[in-house]
Amino acid sequence: MINWNIFQTLYGTKKLQGCTNEDISYIERMFGKLPAVLKDFYCTAARTEAFHQVQDLWILPEHFQKWDWLRDSEYLILLDENQGVCQAGIRRSDLEQLDPPVYVSMDREAWELCAPTTSEFLKAALSYEAAFACEFAPEDFYFLTEEDFELLQSRLEQQPYELHKWIGDIHISIYSNAPDNVAALMIVGEETGERDIQMLYGASTKEGYEKIVAALADVGEPG
Repeated sequence: MINWNIFQTLYGTKKLQGCTNEDISYIERMFGKLPAVLKDFYCTAARTEAFHQVQDLWILPEHFQKWDWLRDSEYLILLDENQGVCQAGIRRSDLEQLDPPVYVSMDREAWELCAPTTSEFLKAALSYEAAFACEFAPEDFYFLTEEDFELLQSRLEQQPYELHKWIGDIHISIYSNAPDNVAALMIVGEETGERDIQMLYGASTKEGYEKIVAALADVGEPG
């Protein structure tokens, strides 16, 4: 199971809040057995207020009640991109697995692998979303050259989870140098060999922000 205290620190929130038993029973009636890691997310943290003050939309039980397309899908949707152009979810036929893969689609018809397990998806997606919600953060995205990228890799620790194929072709990797800060790198063009790298970073505390700024002060150009 995921150590949710890690994300409580990253988001700077004092309390985690989960769904009710009634909420979870509603989803179970609709989709059948839920993977253990997803049920843990719903029970422990899915309604944490800070997790929803982010870029994209985490799907909750009330969304299934509201939108037919969620109920009719062959995927249990977890995250909806803020303009609705991309969704991530677990295939219905995989829901009996303890920690199934998560797929992503731009049209709800063709699906590609986003993360090999639900736990990796949740950790990577929550970290990526946190970069949009940090209390302490620069105003701009940053554009990185390959040399900038090498500097970043030498100064920050890459986390062992990432997202693939988000919004078509974005590979998202996560870096940090303190529990309360994060740098999310959005990389496109890896398959062609001509990468475009953008970075968004921030922290939930002033101390964490100062630490990551010190590491990234000469990395990238604001855009």
